[in-house]
Amino acid sequence: MNEFIPSVISEQTPPQYAPEQYYNARKKWDRPQAMVWAKGDGLQTPDHAIKYPAGKEGEDFIVVSDHNRAPISISKQRMENRLRMINGNMRSYHTADKVAISTSWNLLPSRAFADQKVFEDGQYITKDACYYTADHGAGGVDLLQWYDNTPGAFWVYLSYDNYSGYGTDFFNHIKDYGERYMMFFSEFSYSIEKRGLYDMWNVSVGLEEA
Repeated sequence: MNEFIPSVISEQTPPQYAPEQYYNARKKWDRPQAMVWAKGDGLQTPDHAIKYPAGKEGEDFIVVSDHNRAPISISKQRMENRLRMINGNMRSYHTADKVAISTSWNLLPSRAFADQKVFEDGQYITKDACYYTADHGAGGVDLLQWYDNTPGAFWVYLSYDNYSGYGTDFFNHIKDYGERYMMFFSEFSYSIEKRGLYDMWNVSVGLEEA
């Protein structure tokens, strides 16, 4: 499998920063955030490791916050046509397995930062920047804006310890995204719980694989 290099990091359109350097600086606990929403399918290495989305945070991808997040529920639907034969046995014609994801946030800050967030190679230019989400991830408005601007499919990157796809080399891939799906929104709702210097939102999201 050939290495996929997104057009955003091609020689014709150089980025503002090196995506790999930005990605490494943006991680916590030396691992990626649990969920990222992105316009592109990012970089994948020949050994099928999913590295990082390309582009600019806030425009080409958003880091979904873990601030007061409920569990990320993942369900798989098996698409198949089952038919019982004349001898009484069941026969199945399997087409595909599709994934559905749901999660929610309770009292998620409406914004991640007090001022416009500015990154340079993954670091904050203003070191004393005031932030409201505990991990600097997307606030409620960021999630809503992504929903409003994305009527079609987008990529969902997931990072959790599911090493089944990496064979015997699974220890070296915990720092990578374990799964990536092209998905649509199946549900998006929010409510404003509290108002103040910034608002506190309750948000619920459902995603369905394309």
